[in-house]
Amino acid sequence: MRWLVSPSPYGQGHRLGIIWLQEPGGHHRIDGDHLAYLHSTHDADEDLRSLDPDLYDRLRLMAAQLGRPVSVRETCRALPSDTVRFDRPLRFDGLAPGDRAARAVVRQRWFHEARVAVSPCSLVFLDSDDGVAGDAEPRTSSDPTDCGVLMSEVGQLLERRHSVVLHQLVDPTVALADLALARMRDIHEALGIEPLVLSEESHGRARLFTMIPHERHQSDLHDRIGAMQLSRWGDDIRVHRWHAAFATA
Repeated sequence: MRWLVSPSPYGQGHRLGIIWLQEPGGHHRIDGDHLAYLHSTHDADEDLRSLDPDLYDRLRLMAAQLGRPVSVRETCRALPSDTVRFDRPLRFDGLAPGDRAARAVVRQRWFHEARVAVSPCSLVFLDSDDGVAGDAEPRTSSDPTDCGVLMSEVGQLLERRHSVVLHQLVDPTVALADLALARMRDIHEALGIEPLVLSEESHGRARLFTMIPHERHQSDLHDRIGAMQLSRWGDDIRVHRWHAAFATA
């Protein structure tokens, strides 16, 4: 995200908005099982730090505080100072898990507040580990947070001239290229947008970052991703572009 929003030869940069789809309580607990890369004894330590020393040192400092919750405000210190964050938890207090209609109304109101909060921003990061799903797809109604991003919510942001980035943690045994293609196809069919997906796999974890650019940002964001591929980041991140995938699908 720092790469996408910072001033560059391609433009003045983007103002970043974060819609934090988080558990009630407003905190994320750092998982020690996934922080080996931040320990000085790890083989990849210096290679990773060289990619972005400031970011790496900030993350290491947060990791040193393992054992207590880390607030959204603390996490965002690694991002530009004008970053807008919406971090009010999505709550369904008093609603039965099976009352989908009432839960949908609560969610719509919550997302309206989120959308208003990030309105000054050109790039919006929807921070959910679950990626995006169609509104009609089955969801885990027993989950009180209901944290997956809805396709209609992405569409609302695009209508308001925001570009969108989504995050998804995936099983490292899954074929990332196939999953990226499926994700791009779903988005293209639902929204008529040509997305691209960045996949990254390291230290036993895999993740996808899906970028859905608004047409006014498309050239700039694609140029930034192209420059990332030519940087040291390019050794760790694979870019899947929709037009190439569509041609071979």
